[in-house]
Order: sequence, then structure tokens, then C-alpha cells
Amino acid sequence: MGPLGTYLRPDRRGPHHFRTAPQTQPWLARPARPYRYRPGDLMTFGEAPKRSGLPGQMITAILARSARQREGKPFDVAAVRASSTKMESRFRPPRGVQQTEELIAGVPVVRFSSGNSARGTVLAFHGGAYMLGSPRALSIPMAKDDGPDVISVDYRLSPEHPYPAAQDDALTVYRSLLETIGADRLAVMGDSAGGGLALTLLQGAAAEDLPMPAALIAVHPWADLSLSGDSSRANKGRDILVYSELEQAAAWYAGGRDLQDPAISPLFGSFEGFPRTYIFAGSRDLILDDTRRVAARMRAADVDVHLDVFPGAPHGFNAVPFPQGRQSNARARSVINETLPPVPNVSSHL
Repeated sequence: MGPLGTYLRPDRRGPHHFRTAPQTQPWLARPARPYRYRPGDLMTFGEAPKRSGLPGQMITAILARSARQREGKPFDVAAVRASSTKMESRFRPPRGVQQTEELIAGVPVVRFSSGNSARGTVLAFHGGAYMLGSPRALSIPMAKDDGPDVISVDYRLSPEHPYPAAQDDALTVYRSLLETIGADRLAVMGDSAGGGLALTLLQGAAAEDLPMPAALIAVHPWADLSLSGDSSRANKGRDILVYSELEQAAAWYAGGRDLQDPAISPLFGSFEGFPRTYIFAGSRDLILDDTRRVAARMRAADVDVHLDVFPGAPHGFNAVPFPQGRQSNARARSVINETLPPVPNVSSHL
């Protein structure tokens, strides 16, 4: 899974031929086995994380080879954004989900709704290393199947808008939703850099004594922009992420600040008072240690956190509808479904 929101799909010519396809193919909607945790208790799931199958291993190998070829080369952010915009035009929301563009407190957002806003809202942040990405490209379609509304923030990107622009946008929307929806009907979700942004958002909210949301879903969060984790070296060349590109993205986003400043890298901040959290990553992820260390620090702060590491999976694996992706996304959806359950139709009982 790359920054352009595409994946490789087996071609009909045979098992060794692949073609690119947008994330909106019908096979993305394949049903997944439901997973539920015990409400009021620590999160538990009934199965271990699935291992990567042969198709997933083949795709990972192809994308990792591409990443190795890009290592150390100049990164043309304008060209990649142009390709991303072209790909985005092919995106369609899941069946039964309406997509609308809105402004919340002056910040542009995209709302995904299946008509069940009474359940609450998932505030979402897309990935893309703080320099790419679209609010329309989320790896977990939480709004489908009568899910709660999803508000995806079109936060400002670097290098044009370095820190604190994205965090200001995130906090502005969060404050507004606290007033209109309330913390108990609100969950927060983020992918990759969006996962890091979700963590800094809640740390900033805690610093302002704002209430925490009901739950947090952190999908392979980029929480350490200094890339100090062992996995950033051990998985270099094994993952789809490119180390030199992350270095560049981190410098652009930080705008001259220390990369281990908690405002830039939430790993080094406080997790006291954080809500129930589901966090996961793949074992080949370049930033796997970000996920592991965040989970460890959450446990030390007595946060109800469940960590899954999916064997053999690369960064962004959950955007591909193979067993690992379906399992991780089903677990995330189960946490949201328990946190923001359907609201009973009172009129039907009158």
C-alpha cells in the first residue's frame, strides 16, 4: 500500500501478473468475521493476528523492491501529489454511504454518513507523512453497514504548512465536536501520520483539560519522527516505506524543531488519561517500533490498550482486503461498534 492509495491486484493472465487498482474495487466489501471485546473489561479478541499469506508476501516483495530503488533519491512531492489527485478522482464511498464536503469551525472536512449520525462520530485523520494524502482515502470505512458518521479532516500539509498547522486544524475540529456531539459520542482514528496526529491531538486536548473521546484507533501511527526505533533500520528495504523519504517528510513537518519534541513526536509525550485504544501494525513496518513503544507507554500509564502485530505485514497492509487487513479492520470496527452502539428507535416501541 503506497501513498497514492493503490494496491496491486492479481491479473487474470496468471498468478505472476499484477495490475494496479483503486481502493474501491468490489472485493474491498468482502464480509469479515466479526470480533468483539468485552465491554467494561480489557480488550480481548478470540484469535491471534493472522499471518501473511502467499499473495500478500508476493505483493510486499514487489513494493519493497520499489522502495529500495527509491531510497536516497530526491522526492518530488508535487509530482506525487498530482498522481494522488488523479487516483483520488476514482474513489467512491462504500455503498449506502453519502460523502459531503463541509467546514467545521473554518476547517475543511469530508463527512461520510450512512444516516446514523445519532450513534456518534468518528473523527479521522488520513496518512501521507504529513505531506500527502486525502481526507477521502481512509483505510477503514467505519461509516458503512449503518456505522456512525465519519468526519475526515482535510488538515494542512507540509512543506507549505509545517507544524503547528495540522495540529491546529485537528484541535479546532475536536473542540467544535465536543460542543456539538460530546466526548461520549466521539471516537478518534488515524492512519500512519494521521495516527501520530491523533495522538498529539489527544495530548494537546489533555493539556487544555478537554475531555477525552470514548475510544482511539491508531493504525500503524508515525509517533517518532526522529526514526529512533530499531525497526527503522531492521526493516529498511523490507517495507514499502522509504527511509530517506520519511527523513525528508519529518524535516518538512517539524520546520526546524527538535524531532523528539513531544509536539512533533507524540511518543515522547504523556499518555495519562488516554481512552481505550486499539493499535496495530505489521511486523515488516519500518515504523513498527513506534507502535510498540506507544503501546508500552500507554500500558505504563494504565491505559486500556490492545496491541496487535501482524506477522509479515508491511505498512498500510490493512488497506488491502487480504485476511490480515480484513481481520485488523474488523477488530477496529468492533471497538467502534461497542463504543458507539446503535441508538434504539424509541418511536418503534411506542
